[in-house]
Amino acid sequence: MRTVELTGHDLRIEDVVAVARGEARVRIAPEARQRVREGFALLMELVERGVAVYGITTGFGALDRRRVRPEDTSVLQHNLIVSHAAGTGPSHATEIVRAMMCLRANVLAQGVTGVREEVLDLLVEMLNRGVHPVVPEQGSVGASGDLAPLAHMVLPMIGLGRAEWQGEILDGTEALFRAGLRPCTLAGRDGIALINGTEQASAVACLVIAEAVELARTADVAAAMSAEALLSLASFADPAVHARKPHPGQAASACNLHRILSGSGWAAEAERRKLRDPLSIRCTPQVHGALRDALGWAHRVVEIEINSANDNPLVFLDEGRVNSNSGNFHGQHVGMVLDLLSAALTSLAVISERRVARLVDERLNEGLPAFLVLPPTGEEGMHNGLMLAQYTAAYLVAESRALCTPGAVQSIPTCANSEDHVSMATVSARKTWQILHDATGVLAIELLAAAQALELRGIGRCAAATRAAWAAVRARIPTLDRDRVVAEDIQGATSLVRSRAVLRAVEDRIGRLA
Repeated sequence: MRTVELTGHDLRIEDVVAVARGEARVRIAPEARQRVREGFALLMELVERGVAVYGITTGFGALDRRRVRPEDTSVLQHNLIVSHAAGTGPSHATEIVRAMMCLRANVLAQGVTGVREEVLDLLVEMLNRGVHPVVPEQGSVGASGDLAPLAHMVLPMIGLGRAEWQGEILDGTEALFRAGLRPCTLAGRDGIALINGTEQASAVACLVIAEAVELARTADVAAAMSAEALLSLASFADPAVHARKPHPGQAASACNLHRILSGSGWAAEAERRKLRDPLSIRCTPQVHGALRDALGWAHRVVEIEINSANDNPLVFLDEGRVNSNSGNFHGQHVGMVLDLLSAALTSLAVISERRVARLVDERLNEGLPAFLVLPPTGEEGMHNGLMLAQYTAAYLVAESRALCTPGAVQSIPTCANSEDHVSMATVSARKTWQILHDATGVLAIELLAAAQALELRGIGRCAAATRAAWAAVRARIPTLDRDRVVAEDIQGATSLVRSRAVLRAVEDRIGRLA
């Protein structure tokens, strides 16, 4: 298992994903450890000199004008965590919790938060030993940090809350004990340092980006299969056309489609039959490309975010001072990125569903049987084929559209109006996570329908790449020659999308797609 070294400054999205999926451990870089020690020492020196520091010598939020005695700081930090653990709703998937832990550890490793080294070490050891706090999805407003979810993440560190260890949900103390760890007592500004950042929304953003990059390539495969089955002209992917509108994502998608359809006998047949295709075919590179370009921007923004000092106050070692008036915990950038990805992923699902609708409609599918089923003689009209698969795709699109309302414009003042603009980035994160899974389902249905359509059309005249994709689908899902439980086929196709099995089959034949 590889190790990701946290410096606070050079963490990549792919590193976060590897940690989230349990494929990598983390450790704190030696120079980061030194900064953490120096940051805490400077903070304590400033407090001893009588400098007012938010969240150590004062209360929190609207209570920041209430002075707190130095001897009460530990109680203050403890109370912060238990009172802010106010989340609700279903619990986050383990991979999201692991990503949150990794991201917060990276922020703390910068040495600007004033956290103690032993507290950071406990967080890292929990991650490496598989102690995963139970974190509700709902409750953060995305400013002054993702306070509620991160507080739930911290509860097991102080012997409270619940955590998963080796598949079992346990009391926080018991989970730590089984992993050979012990709870800690918070001091200084440990509590606020652990929860005052954008890590819930950023964790989801990292995983969405990683999944969506692969989904975009699979979408090009599914679209090419549909285009071929619908006797589409290969000229919609003509590189010369896309050179005249040089969006990078559009060019990449068009290049993929051109390569996948190379050598198609059915595309050659189409040249003798028609001049143009419907927009759900010929505008595929433009729609798929818009997602790719959105992902490029999102990747840049999120990598800046996860290597930023998402906290307040911030300690400046070189200048020997602390700033209690910063707002780096605000999640506006991440929220806006996720809102854009919501729209781009929904558009991907919309155009995919339109191709499915054409495939199953005998009036539009260029001579294929209704709902892509050719029943035995004497059973005509008795079999519904993939009729309801298109219904399911339509539902997934409708749900995604409903979820596309931007979250990052939904500010509602909190904390007695001391926090009078919040990002609601976690609203954006939660709905984008669902939209990602909806889009995956729609593409799975398109793969299912396109494979059936190609088989009915005649697999022998298909391009080599689409034949490889068809074979990958058939290795898991048999031909539909009479009605059966379609949900099982959709589930199988979804697993093919998530495992990249169809994508790998195509890339094994023609090389890696863009």
